[in-house]
Amino acid sequence: MLRRLAFLGLLLPALAFADYMDHFAQRDDVGPRKAPSLGDARLLLIPVEVKGFPPIDRARLERFFSPDDEAGFVRFYETASLGRYRPRVTIGPTISYDVCPLPVTQFPRCSVARGDINAFSAGIDLLREAVRKTDEAGIDFTQFDVNGRAGAPDRWADGVMFLTNVPFGGIAFPFAYFNRGDTLNGGVGGPLVVDGIRISHFAVAGDSDVLVMVHEFAHLLGLTDLYDEAGNYAGLQLSVMGAWLYDPKIVLPDAETRFRLRWANWLQVQGRQRLTLRPVETSGDVARVGIGDEYFLIENRGPGAFDQRLPLRGLAVFHVDRNVQSVSAQGSFPKLGAKEGDFVNRILDCVNCDAWHPYVRLVQADGAFDLENNRPFVPADDLFTPGTFFLNDASNSARSKSNPVNGSNFYSGQPSGFALNDVRLLADGSIEVTLDAPSSGQCEERLCAEGEGCAPVRCAETLKTGCSAATGTPLLALCVLLLEQRFRRRHRR
Repeated sequence: MLRRLAFLGLLLPALAFADYMDHFAQRDDVGPRKAPSLGDARLLLIPVEVKGFPPIDRARLERFFSPDDEAGFVRFYETASLGRYRPRVTIGPTISYDVCPLPVTQFPRCSVARGDINAFSAGIDLLREAVRKTDEAGIDFTQFDVNGRAGAPDRWADGVMFLTNVPFGGIAFPFAYFNRGDTLNGGVGGPLVVDGIRISHFAVAGDSDVLVMVHEFAHLLGLTDLYDEAGNYAGLQLSVMGAWLYDPKIVLPDAETRFRLRWANWLQVQGRQRLTLRPVETSGDVARVGIGDEYFLIENRGPGAFDQRLPLRGLAVFHVDRNVQSVSAQGSFPKLGAKEGDFVNRILDCVNCDAWHPYVRLVQADGAFDLENNRPFVPADDLFTPGTFFLNDASNSARSKSNPVNGSNFYSGQPSGFALNDVRLLADGSIEVTLDAPSSGQCEERLCAEGEGCAPVRCAETLKTGCSAATGTPLLALCVLLLEQRFRRRHRR
């Protein structure tokens, strides 16, 4: 939870480093600021146990972080990414303390309160010491560098996590950003360096809570918090980065998260299309309407290996505006991202704190704006199911708390060209839907230069006539003739 870094904003004016935790406003900082989120990864989990608190259950750790646990850490990330991200976790030796390693005068019960500035320097020293002790226990840190920005070892750790049994929530901590002390290799300031491998950030969870670690580690992949730090409403539903309550029925990532991490099979809509969206947890199907920094994403959500709290299957529609709090600052692709240090602005004033104009908003099918008014998420009302639709608001007025108009317009009130109609649930769990988008200029945008998820798997409707299978001039000519005849018959009726 990035909220626990809020107090650090006071310390930042003199710092100037690249961005951190930004939903991939930047893609060129994997290693120094992010862990790799594609390909194989080798992660280290360091248990830190203090006597006097419930001991860490190592058997539970081994099970939850094993690829054999169908509801565990590894399976979650493999499922969410369509197998494009494949972490494997080593549980390091337990680092034990007879007494609390934090100053007793400041932390009499070894409990770290939210926003406690006293924990800043003490926490950095504790993380450094725990890494040192793990190294001294014989762990070879070179085994935790198998991946990087180019998909090969880069001398940056793929990911390091701490699980402690003391009362503490969770934090994703940019250690190198704030470190002014020993780096464990004779240097001062910046990342720790062990066995030649640099470690710039850590995911930390307390109370031996392995579920919190699922969320915290996602920050190391570059993801921003999508709940409401201000507490006016819960924040984004249907997102592991949003209003998930850290229960065992882990919620999958939202469509924007999946899209940005290149974990989606992205279908760009141009004109009117009749689409079949398969369950996203097995297909990665995400339809996108609109381009640039403001657009809509549509995916098929329902109960499966994850998302088990959903009682039915329906379409989740997300309205995305990447201009909120400098999540992106450039108007062209590839995104070079926000200004240096801007992640702190997202900590102090989170991207989803404005219920009426957040970075990612869940559009509710019933148009009642219950979520914006801090009322519960009700899947039967809020997912798009047979009989529901979503159209432009003819008034073209900006949406706000004082003007809660339910339409597919952009936040400015201007028409987006987006419409959703004729939802049909199929027997295999797929959902058919008719989507409208602008009729041209939608197909050229890319997230990155090359690789899975960089470009849409399809843009504009593919004719379902069998002509796509025809090869050779005679067959293609015959197909065209048959299509022309079918068109004439249809229009004579």
